[in-house]
Parts: sequence; C-alpha cells; structure tokens
Amino acid sequence: MHKRMTIALAALTLAAACSKDPAGASSDELILAQNAQAIADNVAATPAGGTTYEGWFRRLLDTLRTTDDAVARAYLDSAHASRDSAWAAFQRGDTAAARADRRAAFRYVLSAVIELFPNAPERTGVAVDNAIDRIEKFLGDRDAPRIWAILAHVKDLRTQAEAALTSGDKVTALALNLGGMQILHRLVEHIRDNHRDHDEVADQEMESVQP
Repeated sequence: MHKRMTIALAALTLAAACSKDPAGASSDELILAQNAQAIADNVAATPAGGTTYEGWFRRLLDTLRTTDDAVARAYLDSAHASRDSAWAAFQRGDTAAARADRRAAFRYVLSAVIELFPNAPERTGVAVDNAIDRIEKFLGDRDAPRIWAILAHVKDLRTQAEAALTSGDKVTALALNLGGMQILHRLVEHIRDNHRDHDEVADQEMESVQP
C-alpha cells in the first residue's frame, strides 16, 4: 500500500514541478545555484544524519530501534494511519482529503521527532541561517536574481518559524525550517524549473518520505 502511495505522491510532485514559468535561468546562474546547493548540503550534513527532513526521519527511526518511547511511537502510528487514509482518499478521487491526510501524517512525524529531539526546530533553524549566510557570502554581488529571490523567501520562512516557536508551536516551526532547508537542498531544480510555489514543491518532496 505504501509503495502505491509513494507512486501517487510522486505523480503529484511531478504535476507541481510542471507548473512553472517557461522562462529559463541563465547557465551562469545555474552554475551558481549548483555551488550554493552544495554549500547548503554541507551545512545540513551532520555525523548524526543531518538537519534535512530525511536526516531527522532516519534519526527518528534509528533511535526508536533502541529506545522505547511510547509517545514517539504513538505519533508514528498516527502517521501510518493518516497515510492509509490519504491513500484511501486518493483512490476515491478526493484529492483535497488525500492532501490533508498526507499533511497530517507529516506533522505526526515531526511531533515524533520533537518528542525525541526537543531542540530539532532550533537546530534546523540555525542550520538554515548558516546556509543562507554562507551562500550570500559566496554570491557576493553576483547577478543571480532567482537565487536571491529564493534566499529572501527562505528568510521569510525563518521569520515565520521563529514566530511559531515563540508562540509555542514547535511542530509548525520545525515544518517551516525544514521547508526552507529542503528548498536550499534542491536549489538547482527550483532555479532551473522556476517553480511558482517553492513551498508546495518542498512539502510534497518531504511528505513523500514514508513514515
């Protein structure tokens, strides 16, 4: 079942990727984007698995193999149930319900991550800030309008994440920070394909990772 759900999610991601501005990025900016993406990946990489969504997800599963945390396991069970509901909704053609259930599953996974790693939102936010700072220093005064626009957008996500953290909503804060990191992690594709909705593409990429 989960394999079929992954295929369905991949189709949705492909559809989102196809919704893009046909104007292409210059070859110079694409080269800059490749270097900037490498910088972000180096910042996100850690010995424990990294501060991307996939990194936290792997760390969650590895920890649960040796740690009996009932709360984290309950969140993961809820994520599985939401995944099943999403697949059922997709089969009956209810794409809105499928999307909502898929998003719920994603947030349950984040809740499990925070249960085991309470500082995950803050650590991810710091990694995003460091990546932005290093990319900006690398770019200097180079003409790269699409990259600069995406960096500005990721900064806005960071502002939203800090506001969510201040209000006590750690799940939303982690989701926003991971979204920003995911955009930087796939920066070349966002620049090359000129996605109109960077957040939607990033969310679908993260939500396609199976709990």
